[in-house]
Amino acid sequence: MTAPARRTCPSCQTRLSPLAAECPECGLGLAPPRQSRPLLFQASALAQVTFTPPPRTLTAPALGRVAPIAVEVSPDELLQAPFLDSASPAPEALPELPPQPTLSAEPTTSFWPLVKVEASEALLLAALQGVALLLPAWVLGISPTRLFLGAWFFVVPYLFALSWVLFLAPLGLTGQSPMMGYFGVTLPENTPERRIAFSLVHLVSVACFPLSFLCMVLSPRHQTLAELLSGQELLARPMPRLR
Repeated sequence: MTAPARRTCPSCQTRLSPLAAECPECGLGLAPPRQSRPLLFQASALAQVTFTPPPRTLTAPALGRVAPIAVEVSPDELLQAPFLDSASPAPEALPELPPQPTLSAEPTTSFWPLVKVEASEALLLAALQGVALLLPAWVLGISPTRLFLGAWFFVVPYLFALSWVLFLAPLGLTGQSPMMGYFGVTLPENTPERRIAFSLVHLVSVACFPLSFLCMVLSPRHQTLAELLSGQELLARPMPRLR
């Protein structure tokens, strides 16, 4: 790094400060030294500086800033497009394919498995409630009818709790009611709270089996009363494949 040259007065050769505006000996006015760039607080020098930004090259398209232009193309212009080969046949000259048979969304055999599931579970539910009512009546030494009429406010919650446990336990653990696994039907639901909710409406559907059977007959997808009330769907269990 080189030391800056000393500044002297051209008249009396007196050594001067770099920022001196006149000579202290002879009073000669001196011009300020030229700066390579303006000082920080020199407003007069800043007035001469241009702030024109340097030119830049646009390296990416202006996405989102150009409004799309709607182009109307007639069908005749599409047929005369250059990408169509003249040797290729016209669209109307292509052979028509035979209509493919459409597959139904639900198999027609899904009706009877649901009927068998609810009918067998309705019989199982009736047998469970009969045994649950017969045992305490036998212990008390009275008839089941007299027990039910005399203490119905205790018997009804007791029978309801036993009936719900019959469907709540298997549906909550495996996603299948007691007879669903035998007839190849399952509930494709992973969340336990939705399984619990379905077990309650499935109990109502089985207890009202004639109404549920009417829903399966009238609905186009053969949905049970539980499926209509819960919005969930019972599906056929996939069969295991041999490897």
